[in-house]
Amino acid sequence: MTHYRIWNWLLFIFFLALLAFLPILISEFSLNLVITMLIMSLFAIGLNILFGQAGLLSFGHAAYFGTGAYTSILLYKHFGLSLLPGILAGGICSVILGVILGVFMVRLSGMPFALLSLAFNMIIFSVAEKWRALTGGEDGIAMQRPDLFIPGFGSIDMFPTVNFYYFVLIIVVLCIVYCWWFTKTPLGRLNVCIRENKERAGFIGHNTYATNLLVYLICAFFCGVSGALASSFQEFVSTSMIHLHKSGDILITTFVGGIGIFWGPIAGVCFLTYLNDVLSSFTEHWVIIQGAIFISIVMYAPDGISGLLLRIKARLFDRFK
Repeated sequence: MTHYRIWNWLLFIFFLALLAFLPILISEFSLNLVITMLIMSLFAIGLNILFGQAGLLSFGHAAYFGTGAYTSILLYKHFGLSLLPGILAGGICSVILGVILGVFMVRLSGMPFALLSLAFNMIIFSVAEKWRALTGGEDGIAMQRPDLFIPGFGSIDMFPTVNFYYFVLIIVVLCIVYCWWFTKTPLGRLNVCIRENKERAGFIGHNTYATNLLVYLICAFFCGVSGALASSFQEFVSTSMIHLHKSGDILITTFVGGIGIFWGPIAGVCFLTYLNDVLSSFTEHWVIIQGAIFISIVMYAPDGISGLLLRIKARLFDRFK
């Protein structure tokens, strides 16, 4: 095992231990902020697999985030589902939507793919806004967070922030570990090959359409799960979760963190979420400052925060060799 891998494993174990003991180290307000970071990290990772790995830029992935959010809330309210089945149902319904839209979208690439994703997001948003009897429109739907039922152990109250934090932590870590494993599988590597040269991959016998569709559905599932977690956390869902602004926010976050670097979106989510919280407490014009920071990162750190950190780490390793 190389020094780089040992260092990476030590960092991973350190961050897991830190997350495990975080509730006793920070306030409840800060813990709520961390829960938001975890949920949005999963959303960003799902998008990064599609864009950073497959090279398919989507302007409409909020459609899957919002679908997962609405699905979980509606199932809690009308069918009395417990927490975990509601979260899984959010991911599954997003996959169903992904099948309906993906069969058309993955035939395209580049700007046509991006614009079609934008159009589909607008359609889904319009349906959610006009179908007030189901979605509540702009007013949204409020629902108390259900308990977590575990067979053999009974129900666990999810109202305390600490309990819900550990639930989100376990779900998000498992999903992110799976996404990392997926990028190392033959299918994940083929995903990158298709991004680099789709015609050559098809020429040597790979079914590029089926591969892109499967990757698209995997990303839709994790975006749906993150949306279901978000609505369960907020105990509320509205059309803002499916709006184009949500797609734009997660794209900016992914860019800031670093496209193509697996953990880059996590760095982007943590950085921007904390920055926005700090800036908004000082000035109401915090969006302007955020925009200036985003422009600076694009100009001077095109690989994002993660690329900058990797360059710093490489220099440190070279210096201590």
